[in-house]
Amino acid sequence: MIDSELFREFIDYAGNFIIAAVIITLVALEIWLINKAANYLRGKVQQSSLKNLSIQSFELISAQKQRLALRGVIDVVQIAVILLDIYFSLVFILSIFPKTKEVAGSLIDFIFIPLKESFYALINYLPDLFSIIITVIIFRYLIRMVKSFSREVEKGNFLITGFKPYWARTTGSIITFLLYAFMIILILPYLPGYESIAFKGVAAFLGALVTIGGSSVIANYMAGIVISYMNPCQKGDWVEIENTTGEVVEISQFAVKIRTTRKVVVSIPNTKVLQSHVINLSGEHENHRTLLHTTISIGYDVPWRQVNNLLILAAKKTEGVDLSVSPFVRQIKLDDFYVVYELNVYSLDVHRMFEIYSELHKQILDAFAEAEVEILSPHYRAERDGSSSTIPDKEG
Repeated sequence: MIDSELFREFIDYAGNFIIAAVIITLVALEIWLINKAANYLRGKVQQSSLKNLSIQSFELISAQKQRLALRGVIDVVQIAVILLDIYFSLVFILSIFPKTKEVAGSLIDFIFIPLKESFYALINYLPDLFSIIITVIIFRYLIRMVKSFSREVEKGNFLITGFKPYWARTTGSIITFLLYAFMIILILPYLPGYESIAFKGVAAFLGALVTIGGSSVIANYMAGIVISYMNPCQKGDWVEIENTTGEVVEISQFAVKIRTTRKVVVSIPNTKVLQSHVINLSGEHENHRTLLHTTISIGYDVPWRQVNNLLILAAKKTEGVDLSVSPFVRQIKLDDFYVVYELNVYSLDVHRMFEIYSELHKQILDAFAEAEVEILSPHYRAERDGSSSTIPDKEG
């Protein structure tokens, strides 16, 4: 009796077993074809003549790394296709047997329920996504308008009363930054997971990071904004900041870089620049004359007119001095034993300032040597021997 029931069930399921066997055979054939196709693509990738991806002289990804990346993609796609093929074949085989239909249904729900939920979530999110897209488009055009307007103001094509053209770039950058910040504030509530604990934790971490580690960075950035409005110097100017003198080679948002006469570049943070005096030796226009000066001290035994003439003579022989404006001498100090003279000359080439100083000192030495005038600061000392003639009276 039992054997006959088993035989009847076997006869009933024989067709199903045949279908399952055919499916397994087809799956094996598909896996073989997938492997063959993957090997073929790997060979094509290996034989392909790829070029290195680079930006100017910097190599981003070499050709060999590109081949490895493509082979990795092929491997991932190959494994995924094989697993999906096996998965759906297994579901189909289980569904043709009455006792395993529930298992097949569970396997189908395992994939399709998350897909269905994701699809409905995407449909429900479309209004928020549309709001984000509209907001981004509006602010994108506003930012373009601000940049275009600031460029025209900077070029002088559009004049604003009381507004200097070199303020335009910094003002445009500030407005652009504020527009970006406002756009992000408007977009954030529409982002998925905005109210989640993870999102709030990330926001709190970023806030703490900026508060603890970014104070000096923010201070330098704000100082850079103030400096750009002050415009104490420009690229190419010869300046003196604290104890550093040289040519300005870069003015960034965080520091000013100066190339000194020793051909070294010194970076001065913007906060330091803002707190110190900036002496711009280049002036505010191209034909600016820089006043150079040097001092010497000569004893009272040499007439001041002779000293003045010798200094003027040395200045006129110095290369780099602008003689369209006459050099002049000041007597800046009458000391106990000598007079301090200051020679002032003009120069249009401030970049050669130290060379001109050196040449000027050479000419001064030559001029005084030819006139047999010794350059020195005499000091006198009186010694007392204790006699009554050298001790002043108490009454006198």
